[in-house]
Amino acid sequence: MPETILLVDDTPANLSVLAECLSDAGYALLVAEDGEDALALTARNAPDLILLDVMMPGIDGFATCRRLKERAETRDIPVIFMTALTDTAEKLKAFEAGAVDYITKPIQHEEALARVNTHLTIRRLRHELEQQLALKERFMRVASHDLRNPLCLILMSGELAKRKGASPEVTEYLESIHDSAKQMQRIVDTFLNLRRSGAQTASDRCDLNLLAAAVVAQQEPAAEIKHTMLSLELAEVMPPVRADAGHAYQALTNYVSNALKFTPRGGRVTVRTREAGARARVEVADSGPGVPAAERAALFTEFARLSPRPTGGEESHGVGLSIVKQLVESQGGAVGADFPAEGGAVFWFELPIGGV
Repeated sequence: MPETILLVDDTPANLSVLAECLSDAGYALLVAEDGEDALALTARNAPDLILLDVMMPGIDGFATCRRLKERAETRDIPVIFMTALTDTAEKLKAFEAGAVDYITKPIQHEEALARVNTHLTIRRLRHELEQQLALKERFMRVASHDLRNPLCLILMSGELAKRKGASPEVTEYLESIHDSAKQMQRIVDTFLNLRRSGAQTASDRCDLNLLAAAVVAQQEPAAEIKHTMLSLELAEVMPPVRADAGHAYQALTNYVSNALKFTPRGGRVTVRTREAGARARVEVADSGPGVPAAERAALFTEFARLSPRPTGGEESHGVGLSIVKQLVESQGGAVGADFPAEGGAVFWFELPIGGV
């Protein structure tokens, strides 16, 4: 279906010539001879773009454009002014009224067509982006809901098993399952909250040494399964950082989990803490394959599909690092990755030192 352009001009000769040019280019056309007609026409049949004359009887083009932008149903329609005015102040007035561009009379058809094509392309791309974002949001809501149900079942089943009197060894495993399920539940809740609030979170004092030790203890069973040495190298003195402890814990958990996932059996993963000027840094170094230089720019983007694959058949959905980025940057921090010449990778994040 061809895109529709509304031509608004009180000079029939101008309308006729421009209409022929746009029609030949494959566009459907609507025509109005003044601002009132244009407003009435757009209320019944919203076009994809409007070419609007400035000097018209009744309400002029500036007033017409302002009224179009006041209405929700026509607010997003791109307006290009057609004007014989060359004064800079008049051009600025066009943009202040809500126009996206202007064409100076006498109109050059090639220029007009180029500007029309450009702004319709921008409009199409914006619509496609909005649809993709809406689809992604729906997917995230559904996925989060579908994750919550089995997590609740895991938690309830674990509680029932403990009440029936398990051996100390089995009880320890059940506690580990319970802690991991609760952590996953917090991740789902945090992810949804970040989506709703635009990643704005409250800050508090957080001890990164204690947090790193807790994450390593929680990830130790996964390291044992892959025969990976998971170790800590903590700064002797580490001032508290200004961050939400739950979000910092989740960010580091994602880093360590990723490192274990991509490090071959028998490898090493080391969690380090240190001061970095006005910030405190946490590093997760691994002996894995690293990331090809050509792919590193995509590391912290959502759903990034990189060539390194998990070494133990684990699943990888490409969202873990993007979540780290959202969590850390929402606290005023920064994320990054380094790739030593001897191999492996060092993923890090920094948070501002200080309390609130």
